[in-house]
Amino acid sequence: MPLLPSASLAATSLPEEARQGTMTLSTSPTADPIPQSAYKKLPSGLVYADIRKGSGPPAKSGSRVNMQWVLRKSNGYFVDSSETSGGVPFIFKVGSGDAIPCVSEGVEGMSAGGTRRLICPLDLAYVDGLEDGKPGPLPVGFGPRQQMRRVMGVRRNVPGEYLFLEVAVTRVQ
Repeated sequence: MPLLPSASLAATSLPEEARQGTMTLSTSPTADPIPQSAYKKLPSGLVYADIRKGSGPPAKSGSRVNMQWVLRKSNGYFVDSSETSGGVPFIFKVGSGDAIPCVSEGVEGMSAGGTRRLICPLDLAYVDGLEDGKPGPLPVGFGPRQQMRRVMGVRRNVPGEYLFLEVAVTRVQ
């Protein structure tokens, strides 16, 4: 059984995995913990690990990327995902500023069908705000946005605080 609900489910009928904060984009043994040795740290501070490799041309600066996503706070608490919006993918151009910096940098090198876990320092997250509709992917609804406002405001200077994103690239152009 896939861990993501079908696109026809409303946000109020999310699966138990979402309510318990364990929903992921992977549907196989890749949902198992990833060994620490698989994670790579970039000079910006972004840490990532590939869960599943994709195929086709990799995303690079200027590529248009479609992706599904799951957002959690550093304590693992589920905040939001593209599934709460009916499975509508987040579409952006890498390096254009339409995505938060950790997502734009984090998808570089990914191909369609790939899934990656991103550990985003807060200075690479929603620094430019949540009110103007960009950069994304943005949580939908007052509750999830309020959680991100608190993290970005109150928790911003807490050492070790980060956002946890799991992204699945569905298309690269």
